[in-house]
Amino acid sequence: MKKYLYILPLLALLNSCFKEDDAVSPYPRGDVTSYQIEMGSKYEYQVYFDFSTNSVVKTNHFDEWDLGFQAYDNYYIRMNLGREMTLQDLGPVDFDNVTEGLDKTNNIYDVPSGNLDSTAIGKWWEVEGGKIQSKNHVYVINRGRNRNRRQEGVWKMMIMGADESGFTIKFSELKSNIIDTLFIPRTEGYNFINVSFANGGEVKYLEPPSKNWDILFTSYIEFFDVPGFEIYTVRGALLNERYCLAAEADSLMEFSELTAEVAQMSQFTNIRNVIGYNWKDVDINTGVYTVNSNKKYLIKDTDGFLYKMRFVGFHKVIDGKAQNGYPEFEFKLL
Repeated sequence: MKKYLYILPLLALLNSCFKEDDAVSPYPRGDVTSYQIEMGSKYEYQVYFDFSTNSVVKTNHFDEWDLGFQAYDNYYIRMNLGREMTLQDLGPVDFDNVTEGLDKTNNIYDVPSGNLDSTAIGKWWEVEGGKIQSKNHVYVINRGRNRNRRQEGVWKMMIMGADESGFTIKFSELKSNIIDTLFIPRTEGYNFINVSFANGGEVKYLEPPSKNWDILFTSYIEFFDVPGFEIYTVRGALLNERYCLAAEADSLMEFSELTAEVAQMSQFTNIRNVIGYNWKDVDINTGVYTVNSNKKYLIKDTDGFLYKMRFVGFHKVIDGKAQNGYPEFEFKLL
C-alpha cells in the first residue's frame, strides 16, 4: 500500500511536466470559387492554372513552340499538340539527303493521354556504357498551323545526343541547305523545356516551373473511331501529370455531395487528358457549346490538396455577342 502512495504523487508530478496539446485549427476550406479562362475566340492561348493560388500562372500563344524536351528522369520529346503537328520517322538515314517526306499514311502523332513511351518520336536513344547514345533517326516534322491557321512548313530533325545537362539537335527546313544546331538545357524544376524551330532555333521557358501549376487549358488532338474524323482538334484541360492526379466523379452525385471522404475512395490517375474536352457538347449545326453539368472532377494538386471542380460555361459576351473559347469553372478545396 505504501508503494502505491509513493507512485501517485510521482505520476502527478510527471503529468504536470507535459505541456497540453495545442488545438490545431482546421485548414480553411472557403466557399466555392469561380474562374473564367481566356483561351481567346480563336483558341489562340495556352493557359496554365493553379488551384492553390486561384490564379493563371502563365499564358502563351499556342504557336510559340514546336517541341517540348523532358527536363527530369528521362529524355523524351513531345510535340505541340495545339499546332496539329505530325511526324514521320525515316530511321537512320543520311540527314543531308532528306529532301522530302513519305506519304501521309506514315504520319504519326503524340498520344493525348501523355504516355511518354507513346510519343511520336518515342525512345530515340540507347544506353551504351552508361551514356545516352542517339539512334540517329531523321524525323520529318510538319509544324502544323499557327494561330492564324496558316501552315508553317515541313522540317527535318535529328537528335545528336543528350546527357544530364541537356539535348543537342540539328534541324532545317526540309528543302533548305541551312542547317541549325541547338542545345536545350535540362533545367531543374521544370517538366519540359520548349523549343521553336523559328529564327534558327529558340529555347523558351513557356511552361511554368513544374510545382507552380495544376492544369493547362489548350487546343490538342484527340483520336476518334469516326471515319473522316479519326484525328480531331479539341479544346480542353490537360493535367500536370508529373505532380497532379485527377478522377472523374460519379455523374449521379450532386456537386455538394463530393466530399473529402468521397475523394479518398475515388480512383485517381495521372493520365494527362483525364479532364479533357468532353465536359461540353456542341451543336454541329450552330456551333453553340453547352456544358454537361453531370461532368464533375476531383483533383489532387501539386501540394497534395484535394479539390472538386465542374465547368459551368464556355462563352464570354464580347460586343454583345457570345464568343467560344472562355471556359468557366467552379472549384472548392475539400
